[in-house]
Amino acid sequence: MKELYEEELLCDTTIVAKGERFPCHRILLAAINPYFRAMFSNSFRECQDGEVFLQDMDPSIIQAVVQYYYTEEIVLTPEIAEDLYEAASRLQILPLLESCSSYLLEHLSPENCLSIYQLAYSHNDPVLFQEAKGLVHAHFKRLSQEAPAFLDLNPSTLESILASDNLLVSSELLVYRAAWRWVQAQSALRLPFLARLLTQVRFPLLTPEELRQVQAELLQRPKELRPRWRRLSRQERLTRCGGLRRGMFDTCIVCVDLFNLEGPELRTKDFQVGCYDPQANRWEKLPLQERLYCARCVALRDRLFVTGGVRTDDSYSNALHEYSPLRGRWSRLASMSVARASHGFLAWGGRLFALGGWRDFEDYLDSAESYDLAEGRWARVARLPLPLSHFAAAALRGRLYLVGGATEEVGAWYASRKVLIYQVGADQWSQAFLSSGGYWAGAVAMSEGIYVVGGYFRGRTRHHQPTRDRRPEADGLRCTRRCFFLGADGRVDRRVTVPPLPVELAGAGVVRWKQRIYVLGGENVALGRGRRAQGESEEEYYNTVYYWEPGAPRWTCCQERLPFANWGVSGFGCAAVKLPKKPILELFRKTAVALTGLEGPAC
Repeated sequence: MKELYEEELLCDTTIVAKGERFPCHRILLAAINPYFRAMFSNSFRECQDGEVFLQDMDPSIIQAVVQYYYTEEIVLTPEIAEDLYEAASRLQILPLLESCSSYLLEHLSPENCLSIYQLAYSHNDPVLFQEAKGLVHAHFKRLSQEAPAFLDLNPSTLESILASDNLLVSSELLVYRAAWRWVQAQSALRLPFLARLLTQVRFPLLTPEELRQVQAELLQRPKELRPRWRRLSRQERLTRCGGLRRGMFDTCIVCVDLFNLEGPELRTKDFQVGCYDPQANRWEKLPLQERLYCARCVALRDRLFVTGGVRTDDSYSNALHEYSPLRGRWSRLASMSVARASHGFLAWGGRLFALGGWRDFEDYLDSAESYDLAEGRWARVARLPLPLSHFAAAALRGRLYLVGGATEEVGAWYASRKVLIYQVGADQWSQAFLSSGGYWAGAVAMSEGIYVVGGYFRGRTRHHQPTRDRRPEADGLRCTRRCFFLGADGRVDRRVTVPPLPVELAGAGVVRWKQRIYVLGGENVALGRGRRAQGESEEEYYNTVYYWEPGAPRWTCCQERLPFANWGVSGFGCAAVKLPKKPILELFRKTAVALTGLEGPAC
């Protein structure tokens, strides 16, 4: 057929596009394409006297499509890929459509994401759409202010963009001005769409200074537009604004149950919730919900949850608390069925998981339960294969990983060399093994695996002698600088190298912040006891902050330390949480007059 096409032999139909003619074979088109099969079978009006008229399509695109029919080969370039995608979608050429979609996905960039977003949106291509949408949201400020393609968006596409929570904008004023820029590009035609677009602007999020700018700009707008004002309480503002945009948050590291482990404040246990901003390199305090130590915390976007812990009277807590940054206060949710401390606390799939731990300072737990955030209640899940506390924990792709930990056997404790893996969907556990036992390491999920940091570890041996002495050195354990990487199967992957920590430490707050791993505080109890036995003065606890980014040759020590002048901390809860930027947060501090919208003939 290719030879017949090239020599234009036995051609019985012709595709016509803007005056250019492309002879081809009806039987081939009908055999491989449902669009042409239906056209030839039902005498569509586009097909007359053996000619198929596609007058709204570019001849160069039709030529490429016809050649693809005969050769199944196509040379894609940035100049024609989008037009070919549209042609393949219209003509129902699925293999070509998939090739074009893959090509556009591979060549997606901030420069072309708007046109590809609109293309994928209109042709219902979910994979391409999601990737393009991510770039549009991330680069919205520059695109809305500078990109010519922004002014070419159709109204429904623009409305879907303005409605998104994921816009990376620190100010709602940018969204308001983006809508106006699009309208003013063709004001006579687009003014009727103004009302729809302005409903996506979250006016209650405008700060007092931004409101003054809007009022000044309204003097340049159509006289019929009038601002709509209302006095809003904190809760009313939150309800009316529809939520904050992604760019209105700063990701900070929150440390729960910080208190001096050494020094003159040990007896009074001056607890605090510390908030560290790595970008600004400074600490602040958040409100304290309850004086606890060995509690555990986890964050979901801007929601911070804390479970369990030990109170100052040495009783154990089964409480679950949630901190709301916008409200600036804690609320108590349903309690766990079991009080626990030094446990695992992870989030996955809209559920919070409390795993293992211990209570009464000696009972190791194998129980586990999950809290459904939608239903607001706890339910038991499969028990751990062994009682366990003081383990490193991380969640990755529907699995929860518990690394090492302290456990007991016949009334004596030892450090586990197991990696327990809980499959959330199946509610079942599996196991992998480390070369040696250890506990009180830290872990974060990153790069398709789990990074394990520090801890107390024994030398390379598969045997242990359980002991009733709970000091780490009593079981042959020593604090380590070692860090390693676990694959998704829970086994050590030596192809991924992680530099050792600057010092030996365990019990640190280990957390992922963007593409970095932060290590805050920690201890080396064995070091402290050894130095004191020799008459030397050496701190057992650290107040340092280190970070490492995969690929870097070494860890970096931050100038800012934990918020204690001379003392260190270990064993505290640590999580990266999104907190509203200060100007946004101030809006929710008190009742105040807010702009809730614009009204007038166009709105």
